[in-house]
Amino acid sequence: MAKIVRGFAAGLALTAACLSASAQESAAPQKPLMLITWFGPGGIALPIGTDWKPELLAVYDNIQRPVAQFNNPVSHVNVSYILFENHSGKATSEGCQEDAITPILQNQASVISNRKDDHFAGQSGQTFATTAFLVDQSVARIPHQRNLFGFVGDAKTCAEVHISSFGDDPRVLQAMQTVLAEFHPDLDYHPSAEDYFLFASILYKEAPGLSAPYYKEFLNRLPPGPQTLSIRRVATDQLVMALGMSGDLKDSRAVAEIAIKDDPDYPLNYYSLACADAESGNAAGAQEHLQQAFDRRANVIKGESMPDPQKDDSILKLKKNKNFWSFVQSLPGN
Repeated sequence: MAKIVRGFAAGLALTAACLSASAQESAAPQKPLMLITWFGPGGIALPIGTDWKPELLAVYDNIQRPVAQFNNPVSHVNVSYILFENHSGKATSEGCQEDAITPILQNQASVISNRKDDHFAGQSGQTFATTAFLVDQSVARIPHQRNLFGFVGDAKTCAEVHISSFGDDPRVLQAMQTVLAEFHPDLDYHPSAEDYFLFASILYKEAPGLSAPYYKEFLNRLPPGPQTLSIRRVATDQLVMALGMSGDLKDSRAVAEIAIKDDPDYPLNYYSLACADAESGNAAGAQEHLQQAFDRRANVIKGESMPDPQKDDSILKLKKNKNFWSFVQSLPGN
């Protein structure tokens, strides 16, 4: 299971602020962050209002199943939005329902009761397959958790909403039904380059490895040319670091080497190779690539600065090599 991104709230707030500023400049309506996969169609517009507090963003099952969770501090309702590929063999909402609910019932059979499967017509005109049940909490004050799931799907994509709360207050039950009614995933949504970049940027904050396939898709869709050079450099650098920090040094190096062929003047491409060299204990390679990086230090993006190799975890792995470390200390700015 992939690592949970605890920085989702901060990341989503920053994204929302950026999108809001952009919308004000263009007089266009604010666009919500989209929950998307990196490998196919489908999208769920995530809440952007003040009623819902973002709690986590995660990608489960080998970076195949993105999920976003929110909490409403007024109604005390939790909601999770999930996208996943339809492997049920049924191009229906019921196929998605079966795929998601069956393992839950198998793993928690002893504490689940009052299961009910049904259908629900949402405000968007979509008809959801629904499942509701109680989960015993074994606590006198809170006897059970109430769960409500909604599913819609086609041959390729499943979209799920999971709504939960504790107790049986009529206002809470109504709030749960309202969330279900307002669920309107777009199974035909084709993410834009911007969607991939925003999603990857939030994931990168605390789980860099999860962001890598999203950065790759962003770069695949980014049009070539000088007008996109700066953002391509940023995304490439993030991708290289994401792969390296997740232990995939081979792909990290490959991305940096391709970037050097396409953009030989950008110093951080060489710096990334130096880090990969240092991780593998190659002091000669690290020194060569650091020299190439600092020879091009004038070409950093405006507002950007060269990293300090003396504080870099990768470069520090070669600190015991006296000749190499003497070279590091001689670099400009050190």
